[in-house]
Amino acid sequence: MEKVTIRDVAGRAGVSLSTVSRVMNRNQKVDPVLAEQVLAAARELNYRSGPRAFSGRSGHIALILPTLENSYYSSIAAGVIDAAQSQGQHVLIMQTDSRRRQEDDCFRTLSTAAVDGVIFSGSDERNPLEEFPHLRGLPMVVAARRAVIPGIPHIYSDNLSAGYMATKYLLRLRRRKIALLLNFWTNDIHDYDTFLRRYHSPAQGACTAFDRYTGYCRALEEEGMGVDPDLIMFSGFSHESGYASAQELLARPLEFDGVLVSNDRCATGVLRLFREQGIQVPGQVSIICFNGGLMSSVVSPALTMVEQQNHELGRQSALQLNELIHGRPAHDVKIDVKLAIRGSTSLAPPADPASSGGK
Repeated sequence: MEKVTIRDVAGRAGVSLSTVSRVMNRNQKVDPVLAEQVLAAARELNYRSGPRAFSGRSGHIALILPTLENSYYSSIAAGVIDAAQSQGQHVLIMQTDSRRRQEDDCFRTLSTAAVDGVIFSGSDERNPLEEFPHLRGLPMVVAARRAVIPGIPHIYSDNLSAGYMATKYLLRLRRRKIALLLNFWTNDIHDYDTFLRRYHSPAQGACTAFDRYTGYCRALEEEGMGVDPDLIMFSGFSHESGYASAQELLARPLEFDGVLVSNDRCATGVLRLFREQGIQVPGQVSIICFNGGLMSSVVSPALTMVEQQNHELGRQSALQLNELIHGRPAHDVKIDVKLAIRGSTSLAPPADPASSGGK
Protein backbone atom coordinates (compact mmCIF):
# COMPACT_ATOMS: atom_id res chain seq x y z
CA MET A 1 0.00 0.00 0.00
CA GLU A 2 1.35 3.43 -0.91
CA LYS A 3 2.16 5.77 1.94
CA VAL A 4 -0.60 8.29 2.64
CA THR A 5 0.61 11.89 2.46
CA ILE A 6 -0.62 15.20 3.81
CA ARG A 7 -1.77 16.02 0.29
CA ASP A 8 -4.09 12.99 0.39
CA VAL A 9 -5.58 14.19 3.67
CA ALA A 10 -6.10 17.69 2.27
CA GLY A 11 -7.86 16.25 -0.76
CA ARG A 12 -10.13 14.02 1.31
CA ALA A 13 -11.03 16.86 3.69
CA GLY A 14 -11.40 19.42 0.90
CA VAL A 15 -8.98 21.88 2.51
CA SER A 16 -5.57 23.35 1.75
CA LEU A 17 -2.23 21.78 2.67
CA SER A 18 -1.55 24.61 5.10
CA THR A 19 -4.83 23.94 6.92
CA VAL A 20 -3.91 20.28 7.38
CA SER A 21 -0.49 21.32 8.63
CA ARG A 22 -1.96 23.70 11.17
CA VAL A 23 -4.37 21.04 12.43
CA MET A 24 -1.59 18.46 12.82
CA ASN A 25 0.47 21.00 14.73
CA ARG A 26 -2.47 21.78 17.04
CA ASN A 27 -2.82 25.38 15.97
CA GLN A 28 -5.77 26.62 18.04
CA LYS A 29 -6.71 29.26 15.49
CA VAL A 30 -8.16 26.63 13.18
CA ASP A 31 -11.95 26.50 13.25
CA PRO A 32 -12.92 23.48 15.44
CA VAL A 33 -15.39 22.13 12.89
CA LEU A 34 -12.77 22.33 10.15
CA ALA A 35 -10.20 20.73 12.42
CA GLU A 36 -12.49 17.77 13.08
CA GLN A 37 -13.06 17.46 9.33
CA VAL A 38 -9.29 17.15 8.79
CA LEU A 39 -8.84 14.67 11.65
CA ALA A 40 -11.70 12.53 10.34
CA ALA A 41 -10.04 12.43 6.91
CA ALA A 42 -6.72 11.50 8.53
CA ARG A 43 -8.32 8.64 10.40
CA GLU A 44 -10.11 7.36 7.32
CA LEU A 45 -6.87 7.31 5.33
CA ASN A 46 -4.80 5.81 8.14
CA TYR A 47 -2.54 8.84 8.00
CA ARG A 48 0.23 8.97 10.58
CA SER A 49 1.95 12.18 11.60
CA GLY A 50 5.00 11.62 13.78
CA PRO A 51 4.15 9.41 16.75
CA ARG A 52 0.38 9.94 16.52
CA ALA A 53 -1.77 7.42 14.73
CA PHE A 54 -5.11 8.79 13.59
CA SER A 55 -6.39 5.42 12.51
CA GLY A 56 -6.29 3.94 15.98
CA ARG A 57 -5.87 5.15 19.52
CA SER A 58 -3.26 7.69 20.51
CA GLY A 59 -2.64 6.36 24.00
CA HIS A 60 -3.44 9.79 25.47
CA ILE A 61 -6.42 10.95 27.51
CA ALA A 62 -7.19 14.49 28.70
CA LEU A 63 -8.12 15.58 32.23
CA ILE A 64 -9.73 19.01 32.72
CA LEU A 65 -9.82 20.27 36.32
CA PRO A 66 -10.50 23.61 38.03
CA THR A 67 -7.14 23.49 39.85
CA LEU A 68 -4.33 21.25 41.06
CA GLU A 69 -3.48 23.41 44.08
CA ASN A 70 -6.40 21.95 46.02
CA SER A 71 -5.60 18.49 47.43
CA TYR A 72 -9.09 17.31 46.49
CA TYR A 73 -8.37 17.69 42.78
CA SER A 74 -4.72 16.66 42.97
CA SER A 75 -5.83 13.38 44.57
CA ILE A 76 -8.36 12.86 41.78
CA ALA A 77 -5.62 13.54 39.23
CA ALA A 78 -3.33 11.00 40.92
CA GLY A 79 -6.07 8.37 40.67
CA VAL A 80 -6.61 9.13 36.99
CA ILE A 81 -2.88 8.88 36.28
CA ASP A 82 -2.52 5.58 38.14
CA ALA A 83 -5.41 3.98 36.25
CA ALA A 84 -4.27 5.41 32.92
CA GLN A 85 -0.74 4.12 33.38
CA SER A 86 -2.10 0.65 34.06
CA GLN A 87 -3.73 0.90 30.61
CA GLY A 88 -0.51 2.12 28.99
CA GLN A 89 -1.88 5.64 28.61
CA HIS A 90 -0.54 9.13 29.20
CA VAL A 91 -2.64 11.92 30.73
CA LEU A 92 -2.78 15.47 29.38
CA ILE A 93 -3.82 17.64 32.37
CA MET A 94 -5.45 21.02 31.76
CA GLN A 95 -6.31 23.51 34.49
CA THR A 96 -9.11 26.06 34.18
CA ASP A 97 -8.75 28.08 37.42
CA SER A 98 -12.57 27.96 37.47
CA ARG A 99 -12.69 30.49 34.63
CA ARG A 100 -15.06 30.02 31.73
CA ARG A 101 -12.61 31.46 29.19
CA GLN A 102 -9.85 29.03 30.20
CA GLU A 103 -12.34 26.17 30.16
CA ASP A 104 -13.28 27.15 26.60
CA ASP A 105 -9.59 27.12 25.65
CA CYS A 106 -9.29 23.59 26.99
CA PHE A 107 -12.17 22.38 24.85
CA ARG A 108 -10.76 24.15 21.80
CA THR A 109 -7.51 22.28 22.41
CA LEU A 110 -9.43 19.01 22.46
CA SER A 111 -10.74 19.83 18.99
CA THR A 112 -7.29 19.27 17.52
CA ALA A 113 -5.45 17.24 20.16
CA ALA A 114 -4.81 13.56 19.54
CA VAL A 115 -6.55 12.21 22.61
CA ASP A 116 -8.76 9.15 22.92
CA GLY A 117 -11.09 10.61 25.52
CA VAL A 118 -11.54 13.25 28.21
CA ILE A 119 -12.35 13.38 31.92
CA PHE A 120 -14.02 16.68 32.71
CA SER A 121 -14.59 18.28 36.11
CA GLY A 122 -16.16 21.70 35.81
CA SER A 123 -16.71 24.36 38.44
CA ASP A 124 -20.44 24.81 37.79
CA GLU A 125 -23.44 23.27 36.01
CA ARG A 126 -22.21 24.05 32.52
CA ASN A 127 -22.66 21.47 29.76
CA PRO A 128 -19.71 22.16 27.41
CA LEU A 129 -21.10 19.95 24.64
CA GLU A 130 -23.79 22.54 24.01
CA GLU A 131 -21.09 24.98 22.90
CA PHE A 132 -18.72 22.41 21.39
CA PRO A 133 -21.10 19.92 19.73
CA HIS A 134 -18.36 18.56 17.45
CA LEU A 135 -16.83 16.89 20.53
CA ARG A 136 -19.88 14.68 21.09
CA GLY A 137 -18.11 11.80 19.38
CA LEU A 138 -15.18 11.98 21.79
CA PRO A 139 -15.48 9.54 24.73
CA MET A 140 -16.08 11.59 27.88
CA VAL A 141 -16.88 11.15 31.57
CA VAL A 142 -17.64 13.77 34.20
CA ALA A 143 -15.68 13.58 37.46
CA ALA A 144 -16.67 14.97 40.88
CA ARG A 145 -20.08 16.14 39.64
CA ARG A 146 -23.38 14.45 38.91
CA ALA A 147 -26.21 15.19 36.48
CA VAL A 148 -24.25 17.72 34.40
CA ILE A 149 -24.20 16.27 30.86
CA PRO A 150 -27.08 13.98 29.86
CA GLY A 151 -26.01 10.61 28.55
CA ILE A 152 -22.45 10.91 29.89
CA PRO A 153 -21.15 8.73 32.79
CA HIS A 154 -20.63 10.70 36.02
CA ILE A 155 -18.22 9.61 38.76
CA TYR A 156 -18.90 11.37 42.05
CA SER A 157 -18.72 11.09 45.84
CA ASP A 158 -21.91 10.48 47.81
CA ASN A 159 -22.15 14.05 49.11
CA LEU A 160 -25.78 13.68 50.12
CA SER A 161 -24.74 10.96 52.57
CA ALA A 162 -21.80 13.12 53.64
CA GLY A 163 -24.08 15.99 54.63
CA TYR A 164 -26.52 13.63 56.30
CA MET A 165 -24.05 11.60 58.35
CA ALA A 166 -22.09 14.66 59.52
CA THR A 167 -25.26 16.45 60.66
CA LYS A 168 -26.72 13.28 62.19
CA TYR A 169 -23.57 12.70 64.20
CA LEU A 170 -23.59 16.23 65.63
CA LEU A 171 -27.26 15.82 66.53
CA ARG A 172 -26.38 12.58 68.31
CA LEU A 173 -23.85 14.59 70.31
CA ARG A 174 -26.74 16.85 71.42
CA ARG A 175 -25.66 19.67 69.13
CA ARG A 176 -28.79 21.53 68.07
CA LYS A 177 -27.57 24.75 66.44
CA ILE A 178 -25.43 23.55 63.56
CA ALA A 179 -23.91 26.06 61.16
CA LEU A 180 -23.24 24.89 57.60
CA LEU A 181 -20.49 26.57 55.56
CA LEU A 182 -21.15 26.08 51.84
CA ASN A 183 -18.55 26.65 49.15
CA PHE A 184 -18.76 27.21 45.39
CA TRP A 185 -15.83 27.36 42.98
CA THR A 186 -17.51 30.10 40.99
CA ASN A 187 -17.89 32.18 44.17
CA ASP A 188 -21.13 33.70 42.87
CA ILE A 189 -23.48 32.74 45.72
CA HIS A 190 -23.32 34.96 48.78
CA ASP A 191 -26.81 34.86 50.33
CA TYR A 192 -29.44 32.27 51.17
CA ASP A 193 -32.09 33.50 48.73
CA THR A 194 -29.70 33.26 45.77
CA PHE A 195 -28.63 29.84 47.01
CA LEU A 196 -32.22 28.56 47.15
CA ARG A 197 -32.95 29.77 43.61
CA ARG A 198 -29.97 27.83 42.31
CA TYR A 199 -30.73 24.87 44.54
CA HIS A 200 -34.21 24.49 43.04
CA SER A 201 -32.91 24.83 39.47
CA PRO A 202 -31.55 22.15 37.11
CA ALA A 203 -28.08 23.08 38.45
CA GLN A 204 -28.67 21.13 41.64
CA GLY A 205 -26.61 18.08 40.66
CA ALA A 206 -23.63 20.09 39.49
CA CYS A 207 -22.32 21.31 42.85
CA THR A 208 -21.38 19.17 45.84
CA ALA A 209 -22.63 21.91 48.18
CA PHE A 210 -26.22 21.31 47.04
CA ASP A 211 -26.09 17.61 47.89
CA ARG A 212 -24.49 18.30 51.28
CA TYR A 213 -27.25 20.78 52.02
CA THR A 214 -29.87 18.15 51.08
CA GLY A 215 -28.31 15.68 53.52
CA TYR A 216 -28.13 18.38 56.20
CA CYS A 217 -31.83 19.19 55.77
CA ARG A 218 -32.81 15.52 55.85
CA ALA A 219 -31.01 14.92 59.14
CA LEU A 220 -32.63 17.97 60.73
CA GLU A 221 -36.08 16.97 59.49
CA GLU A 222 -35.74 13.53 61.10
CA GLU A 223 -35.29 15.32 64.42
CA GLY A 224 -38.33 17.51 63.80
CA MET A 225 -36.12 20.56 63.20
CA GLY A 226 -36.16 23.09 60.40
CA VAL A 227 -33.34 24.95 58.70
CA ASP A 228 -32.32 28.28 60.22
CA PRO A 229 -31.17 30.44 57.25
CA ASP A 230 -28.93 32.42 59.61
CA LEU A 231 -26.88 29.26 60.19
CA ILE A 232 -26.16 28.83 56.47
CA MET A 233 -22.89 30.53 55.52
CA PHE A 234 -21.13 31.01 52.18
CA SER A 235 -17.39 30.65 52.32
CA GLY A 236 -14.36 29.66 50.28
CA PHE A 237 -11.96 26.73 50.42
CA SER A 238 -8.96 28.39 52.07
CA HIS A 239 -7.73 28.96 55.62
CA GLU A 240 -8.42 32.67 55.19
CA SER A 241 -12.00 32.12 54.04
CA GLY A 242 -12.67 29.86 57.03
CA TYR A 243 -11.33 32.53 59.36
CA ALA A 244 -13.51 35.21 57.74
CA SER A 245 -16.59 32.98 57.88
CA ALA A 246 -16.03 32.30 61.56
CA GLN A 247 -15.80 36.05 62.16
CA GLU A 248 -19.11 36.57 60.38
CA LEU A 249 -20.72 33.71 62.28
CA LEU A 250 -19.69 35.20 65.63
CA ALA A 251 -20.96 38.61 64.58
CA ARG A 252 -24.46 37.26 63.95
CA PRO A 253 -26.96 37.46 66.83
CA LEU A 254 -27.44 33.72 67.17
CA GLU A 255 -26.20 30.72 69.11
CA PHE A 256 -24.42 27.76 67.54
CA ASP A 257 -22.77 24.66 68.93
CA GLY A 258 -21.65 22.85 65.76
CA VAL A 259 -20.05 23.81 62.46
CA LEU A 260 -19.81 21.85 59.21
CA VAL A 261 -16.98 23.00 56.92
CA SER A 262 -16.00 22.05 53.36
CA ASN A 263 -12.38 20.98 53.93
CA ASP A 264 -9.54 20.92 56.45
CA ARG A 265 -7.94 24.15 55.25
CA CYS A 266 -11.16 26.07 55.78
CA ALA A 267 -11.61 24.34 59.14
CA THR A 268 -8.19 25.47 60.37
CA GLY A 269 -9.25 29.06 59.77
CA VAL A 270 -12.38 28.48 61.86
CA LEU A 271 -10.28 26.86 64.60
CA ARG A 272 -7.86 29.77 64.65
CA LEU A 273 -10.60 32.39 65.09
CA PHE A 274 -12.33 30.37 67.81
CA ARG A 275 -9.04 29.93 69.65
CA GLU A 276 -8.37 33.67 69.50
CA GLN A 277 -11.85 34.36 70.90
CA GLY A 278 -11.58 31.80 73.69
CA ILE A 279 -14.21 29.44 72.26
CA GLN A 280 -13.47 25.86 73.21
CA VAL A 281 -13.43 23.15 70.55
CA PRO A 282 -14.97 20.62 71.00
CA GLY A 283 -16.46 21.67 74.36
CA GLN A 284 -18.50 24.64 73.26
CA VAL A 285 -18.49 24.04 69.51
CA SER A 286 -17.90 20.79 67.62
CA ILE A 287 -16.45 20.95 64.08
CA ILE A 288 -16.63 18.47 61.19
CA CYS A 289 -15.03 18.97 57.77
CA PHE A 290 -16.20 17.19 54.64
CA ASN A 291 -12.84 16.56 53.08
CA GLY A 292 -9.22 16.70 54.12
CA GLY A 293 -5.76 15.25 54.09
CA LEU A 294 -2.76 15.28 56.38
CA MET A 295 -3.66 18.69 57.81
CA SER A 296 -6.84 17.31 59.38
CA SER A 297 -4.84 14.98 61.63
CA VAL A 298 -1.95 17.30 62.62
CA VAL A 299 -3.96 20.32 63.83
CA SER A 300 -5.12 20.47 67.43
CA PRO A 301 -7.67 19.20 68.00
CA ALA A 302 -7.53 16.75 65.12
CA LEU A 303 -10.52 17.23 62.85
CA THR A 304 -13.45 14.86 62.67
CA MET A 305 -14.14 14.56 58.97
CA VAL A 306 -16.13 12.83 56.28
CA GLU A 307 -13.47 10.92 54.38
CA GLN A 308 -13.88 10.95 50.61
CA GLN A 309 -12.03 8.49 48.40
CA ASN A 310 -10.73 11.07 45.95
CA HIS A 311 -8.01 8.85 44.52
CA GLU A 312 -10.59 6.13 43.89
CA LEU A 313 -12.88 8.70 42.26
CA GLY A 314 -10.11 9.55 39.81
CA ARG A 315 -9.29 5.90 39.22
CA GLN A 316 -12.90 5.00 38.49
CA SER A 317 -13.19 7.99 36.15
CA ALA A 318 -10.30 6.67 34.05
CA LEU A 319 -11.64 3.11 34.11
CA GLN A 320 -15.10 4.17 32.93
CA LEU A 321 -13.54 6.35 30.24
CA ASN A 322 -11.60 3.35 28.96
CA GLU A 323 -14.81 1.35 28.73
CA LEU A 324 -16.10 4.00 26.33
CA ILE A 325 -12.83 4.17 24.42
CA HIS A 326 -13.00 0.44 23.78
CA GLY A 327 -16.61 0.61 22.65
CA ARG A 328 -18.09 -0.90 25.79
CA PRO A 329 -20.93 0.55 27.90
CA ALA A 330 -19.95 2.71 30.87
CA HIS A 331 -22.06 3.87 33.78
CA ASP A 332 -22.26 6.29 36.69
CA VAL A 333 -20.24 5.42 39.79
CA LYS A 334 -21.11 6.81 43.22
CA ILE A 335 -18.14 6.65 45.60
CA ASP A 336 -18.90 5.86 49.23
CA VAL A 337 -17.86 8.16 52.09
CA LYS A 338 -17.31 7.46 55.78
CA LEU A 339 -17.02 9.41 59.01
CA ALA A 340 -13.62 9.54 60.75
CA ILE A 341 -14.20 10.62 64.36
CA ARG A 342 -11.41 12.64 65.98
CA GLY A 343 -10.91 15.29 68.60
CA SER A 344 -12.90 18.21 67.17
CA THR A 345 -16.25 16.70 68.20
CA SER A 346 -17.65 15.68 71.58
CA LEU A 347 -20.89 15.30 73.49
CA ALA A 348 -22.38 18.69 74.29
CA PRO A 349 -22.28 19.72 77.95
CA PRO A 350 -25.58 20.00 79.87
CA ALA A 351 -27.72 22.91 78.70
CA ASP A 352 -26.49 26.15 80.23
CA PRO A 353 -27.26 29.57 78.72
CA ALA A 354 -23.88 30.82 79.86
CA SER A 355 -22.04 28.21 77.85
CA SER A 356 -24.24 27.82 74.79
CA GLY A 357 -22.73 27.98 71.37
CA GLY A 358 -20.26 30.56 70.27
CA LYS A 359 -21.92 33.22 72.38
